[in-house]
Amino acid sequence: MTPPSPLLILLYFTLSKSVKMVSKRGSVDGCTDWSVDYLKYRVLQGEPVRLKCALFYGYIRANYSQAQGVGLSLMWYRSSGLGHSDFEEPISFDGVRMSKEEDAIWFRPADLQDVGLYSCVLRNSTYCMKVSMSLTVAENDTDLCYNSDMRRHEKAELSKSKEILCLDIDDYVDSGKDPDIVWYKECRPKLWRASIIQKRDILSIQEVKEDDIGNYTCEIQFGGFVVRRTTELTVTAPLTDKPPKILFPTENKISNMELQLGSALNLTCRAFFGYSGDVSPLIYWMKGEKFIEDLDEERVQESDIKLVREHLGEQEVMISLTIDSLEEEDLGNYSCYVENGNGRRQATVQIFRRAELMYTVELAGGLGAILLLLIFLISLYKCYKIELMLFYRRHFGSEDVDGENKDYDAYLSYTKVDPDQWSQETREEERFALEILPDVLEKHYGYKLFIPDRDLIPTGSLTNEHYQDDTRLFGAYIEDVARCVDQSKRLIIVMTPSYVVRRGWSIFELETRLRNMLVTGEIKVILIECAELRGIMNYQEV
Repeated sequence: MTPPSPLLILLYFTLSKSVKMVSKRGSVDGCTDWSVDYLKYRVLQGEPVRLKCALFYGYIRANYSQAQGVGLSLMWYRSSGLGHSDFEEPISFDGVRMSKEEDAIWFRPADLQDVGLYSCVLRNSTYCMKVSMSLTVAENDTDLCYNSDMRRHEKAELSKSKEILCLDIDDYVDSGKDPDIVWYKECRPKLWRASIIQKRDILSIQEVKEDDIGNYTCEIQFGGFVVRRTTELTVTAPLTDKPPKILFPTENKISNMELQLGSALNLTCRAFFGYSGDVSPLIYWMKGEKFIEDLDEERVQESDIKLVREHLGEQEVMISLTIDSLEEEDLGNYSCYVENGNGRRQATVQIFRRAELMYTVELAGGLGAILLLLIFLISLYKCYKIELMLFYRRHFGSEDVDGENKDYDAYLSYTKVDPDQWSQETREEERFALEILPDVLEKHYGYKLFIPDRDLIPTGSLTNEHYQDDTRLFGAYIEDVARCVDQSKRLIIVMTPSYVVRRGWSIFELETRLRNMLVTGEIKVILIECAELRGIMNYQEV
């Protein structure tokens, strides 16, 4: 056997010392297996792709030509599944759609059936090293120029600059030439504003706006095929330099609540978080110095964090604290804390025990109902006082319901004219006073009237001698009239020109007594004007 040359020994030594310092999956049949490489190839159906052997790009310090120079062979295997332990079979290259070119495999173009693991093995009779690469081929989403699962995701802050790169296109660009790239937004050509600049493989946005959110696709032509790379851009608010703000309860203040023992408690804390990158909002309740989950009482529960609203990465969140049945040991301070990398804020609610008032609601409701009923009855009495009095008289007799101890409801005073002085006008006046008015008041409404000519009965104190003396007779008549007026609740005066000219007894003979009764409120006077009296009488005098 010919001894190995010094050059081959040196290359073996270099390969063994320059192996990438990562954990090996295993060694089978003397072949070092580096499992599946971290770089994953993902391509759309119909696009060309170059699958390079990862051994020469991070595992050994030698290129393909050097390995060939020392007698090492590069062989390719494929397993149709994505599991590393799946059965591998040698690849047969047709040289048209799929070909081996130096340290890589070219697919022109890739098809859905090409999905799987591709292993490159570098070996000779004494040396073997292996690594696998994964290839994923997918179709475009319906009516789109990209597959949503193959998009890159980028974030940009509002009002700042952002560069979107067309990545992984080196294999499709001739060395020393600038790529001919066309950019699309949402798969459609776009007339970019002045602050968006295209330069080589970069789309530069000088000042990001909210409507820049969307999917950006770069497209390059290669050998009759089209290669596309899509980036989803998300716009956020600028990174905050402030701690979160508690919206409720009031921040940095103790709010008091009074509750009865046994009642349910629900405390909700709402807070606003500025954009802090991918950090989740931190919001929680504490009782004193204890976290809620550290309390022994199972009836005290803290809810999950709920997102109320979100815009450009800024979030409003809430978290609730519930107690099913408040007990004595539950009284005290409960604090809501919010935190981010810029600081912490808190709001405190102090729970007090409310003095137990028995039947407070029932008592208030009962008193309110009684008050409403009382107001209703008073209003009813005020509006329908006369009707109620008449109803009482019809059903319960004619006792004095007003408590004034009067025999008559009203004394009716009118003009008494001698028959030889009657005229059509005086007849109508007397008919009104003696027929119409009593008919309405007595028969229809049930009033009890005193009409002198009808109801006045002289007292027994008048003798024949008295009647022989006109002065005594008139005095006795006045006394009887005064007595009847005293027994009446009201005085109804039918005012006519004749009554005024004759100055009826109520104005002349009883003027002083009537005035006293009016002043003291002993009697109410109702004036019924039957004709035009202006210029005939003095209303102020009456």
